[in-house]
Amino acid sequence: MMRTYTFLSRVPVLQNRFTLKILAVAFVGIHIPLFAIIGYLLITHLPPETATPIAILTLLFTLIATGITLLILTKLLKPVMLAKRALNDYIEYNKEPKLPIHFKDEAGVLMADVQKSIEELRRSEEERTNILQILSHDLQSPVRTALGVTGLMKEGKSQIDDHELVSMLEESLKNQLNQLRYYLNLIKEQKLELDRDIKKSTIGIPELIKETTDELKGAFREKNIKLKVSGYQQCANIPKHSLQRVLHNVLDNAIKFSHNGDTIEIKIEKRDRLLDIIVEDSGKGFPPDEASQIFKYNSPLQRNGTANEASSGVGMFLCQNLMKRIGGEIKAESEGIDKGSKFTISYLIED
Repeated sequence: MMRTYTFLSRVPVLQNRFTLKILAVAFVGIHIPLFAIIGYLLITHLPPETATPIAILTLLFTLIATGITLLILTKLLKPVMLAKRALNDYIEYNKEPKLPIHFKDEAGVLMADVQKSIEELRRSEEERTNILQILSHDLQSPVRTALGVTGLMKEGKSQIDDHELVSMLEESLKNQLNQLRYYLNLIKEQKLELDRDIKKSTIGIPELIKETTDELKGAFREKNIKLKVSGYQQCANIPKHSLQRVLHNVLDNAIKFSHNGDTIEIKIEKRDRLLDIIVEDSGKGFPPDEASQIFKYNSPLQRNGTANEASSGVGMFLCQNLMKRIGGEIKAESEGIDKGSKFTISYLIED
C-alpha cells in the first residue's frame, strides 16, 4: 500500500522530511525531458552550432521550470506542514490551533479534521474536568452528613433509647450513603465507557429492553411503578452495551421523577434504518423551552426525585456524550411541570 513512500523513506537524505520526498520526485520528473533531449542530440550527431543552442535553451528552461515547480510545491505542502505543527503544538504545549477550515480539497479537509479533532479533545478534556469538579464537590455533602450523623449518635448516647431519633438518624445516614454510592457508580460507569471500544452485536431489541429493565427491578418495585413495552420486536446490529447504559440512565431518571403507582412506557420504533427507543413517564416533567438544559453538565434543572432521590445534574449530560460517541442522539420533550417527560434515544443502524 505504501511501497513508494517506504522506498523513499529508506533514502538517508529523504527519510525524515516528507517535503523533500515530494520535491525529489518532482525534480526527477522535471529533468526527464532534459535527459531525453540530450540523448537525442547525441544520437543524431547534429552539428555543434545547432545542438549547442538547443541544449542551452533546454537546460535553461528546465532549470527555470524546476525552480518555479519546487517553489509552488513547497507552498502547496504548507497545509500538511500546518496540520503537523498544530498537532505537535497541542501535544507538546497544549496550544489550540486556528487552522483554516473552509477549503474543500484533501489538504483543506485534513486541516479541518485536525482542527475539529483538537477542538473535540479540548472540549472533552474541559467537560471531564468540570464533571470531576462537580462530583468531587457533591461527594463532600454525603460524607460530611454521614460523619455528622455518626458523631451525633456517638455524642447523644443518653438519647439513644429514643427510637424516633435513632430511626431518623439511620434514615438520614442511609440516604447519604445511597447518594455516595450513586456518585461513585456514575464515575465508574463514565470511566468504563471512555475506556471501552465501541462494539456492535446483533441482538433482539426486546432482549435489550429486558436486560436493562431487569437491572432496575428493585427501583420499579420500590415505587410500585408499572412498565409497558411496545413496538419493534426484531433484531438489529447495534452497540448493545452503550445503548443499554443510556437506556438505564433514562429509565432511572424516569423512575426517579415518577410518582408512586405511575406507569412508564417504552416504545420502540424503526423507520428505514433509524431506531428510536422512546421512554415516556407521567412524572414531574419540565418547562418545554428548557429541554436543552437537561443535557448540560451541572444542569440548572437538577432536582431531587419525587421520593427525594438524589440527582447529580450530570447523568443526562453523560448520556448525550455517549450517544454522540456512538453516532446517535438523545432528545427530551415535556409539555410542562407535572405533565411528564419523553426521552427519545435514536441510533442509525448501518447496513
